[in-house]
Amino acid sequence: MAETFPFRLIAPTGIVYEGPVEQVIASGPLGEFGVLANHVNYITSVTPCVVTLQLENNAVNEYLVTGGLAEVKDGAMTMLADEAIPVAAVDPIAAAPEVQAAEAKLAQMSFYDPGYTEAEQALRLARTRAEITHLRRTLH
Repeated sequence: MAETFPFRLIAPTGIVYEGPVEQVIASGPLGEFGVLANHVNYITSVTPCVVTLQLENNAVNEYLVTGGLAEVKDGAMTMLADEAIPVAAVDPIAAAPEVQAAEAKLAQMSFYDPGYTEAEQALRLARTRAEITHLRRTLH
């Protein structure tokens, strides 16, 4: 049995998950990252992604996180999410029109437009929702 560490996933509505985990996998601006017990202190932003929590006894919890911050400090990890939704509650089919609308909006914008970054983030989130079934992880 792998060693566990305390993890908290917090959204504006409150604590989404709190408890011991063996591993956390998420994505930041530089790509996917994983955290195990005794990880070095670390802080990063979190991009729209599926956050995978590997629990004891090979149980897995997955959440769609729309963005936020993650911190590992003194052997514990806290993730402050803009929004965290259980993956089972996400409807990828309903997200398809969101992707088309976000792509159309971004296609009409210049990189220098003030809202470009927000439009790009909206597209990233819409694509994550639409591809949720492909983003789920199978842990060994």
